Amino acid sequence: MKKIIPNHKDMKSQKFVYINRSSCLRDLVVPPPVFTVFLLVVIIFLLAACQPTATPASPSGTMPTPTEIATPSVTATATFTPTQTPTLTPTPEPAWYQPLDPSMGALKYNYALVNNPKARVYISLQDAVANTGNFGYLPNYPAYVAYTSTETRDGRTFFFDPVNYGWMDGADLQILTPSAFTGILLTRDEPFRFGWVLAETQSVNAAGTPIQTYTRYQIVHEVPAATQKPGSIAVGADEWLPEDNVALVGTAGGQVPADAGANTCRFIYVNLAEQTLTVYDNCKLVFATLISSGANSWTFEGRFAIQYKLPEYSSIKPPPESISEYYIEGVPYFMTYAGNFGFHGAYWHDNFGTAASHGCINLSPADAKWLYDWAGLGEVVIISSGK
Repeated sequence: MKKIIPNHKDMKSQKFVYINRSSCLRDLVVPPPVFTVFLLVVIIFLLAACQPTATPASPSGTMPTPTEIATPSVTATATFTPTQTPTLTPTPEPAWYQPLDPSMGALKYNYALVNNPKARVYISLQDAVANTGNFGYLPNYPAYVAYTSTETRDGRTFFFDPVNYGWMDGADLQILTPSAFTGILLTRDEPFRFGWVLAETQSVNAAGTPIQTYTRYQIVHEVPAATQKPGSIAVGADEWLPEDNVALVGTAGGQVPADAGANTCRFIYVNLAEQTLTVYDNCKLVFATLISSGANSWTFEGRFAIQYKLPEYSSIKPPPESISEYYIEGVPYFMTYAGNFGFHGAYWHDNFGTAASHGCINLSPADAKWLYDWAGLGEVVIISSGK
């Protein structure tokens, strides 16, 4: 061991420690008091460095076995399970049509059929109750009138006619309920013909066995059939309806009728044979319904255009040259296409799909409202024989 001996002459001015070369402290010369704190820190550090590293005892107080020391803890690897591709449920096709909003059939007036050719229209309710001479007659008969309110006096009901601004005896009137029938709006092209059952009908199979009953105005469409049954249309794999009881829209897939012409893509099309009306926009079928055209071929074929639109509610009677006689108040949504011929709502009957008018194209109130809103002046109108 090597010692460092200071010069005694410098003892008062020098500060030193006495250590050996090894990393552990063996001898210590106590330094002057000034360095006590500093040396304590150094001593603690050196003592800590000289201590052997302790091996933790096993729980039993013995040294751990090699297994306990060397065996690492193994984390299990998760087994990979491939994600199953879900079976996709096809999104159902939307319905190929939708009916008109029933609210389109709401009318401004109530209506009644006049059942007395000599029915009177009184100036006031008091005159009607007292049956005075203050009255007039309707211009023609048969007649249909509009009314907005009723009053009961002495067990008798009187109706206020806003068109003639007078009161009529309820005994001369029969209240009407306008048709609730509506056409349909097409939501997509379909590769089949479709239409409406015109009277309650029972379908049959190819052998003639009854299958089910179809009601009036029920919508059906044609389906491919393996066999043919003359005079019938297939509405199922082996199910048939008589053609005479179904009014069909004549083109499959919403194609423009051939007689419309190649460059006509927006128009109103009337098929007299089937008593149907269809509307095309951008060369696509957008609306279809049943009509009542003129009885006895009083509706003429040809190509026309909407000339003018009357106020939403107008009264009509035949022109002077006509042999017909009638008077109809509050006719809704009248549009003419040739002279006095036009489209309008018909609240007085529910015979759509059958020719029944004096020449105009009758529509249900809801259908007339839709067409009146859709059509502009100059809109193309094609009246086809449908044959």
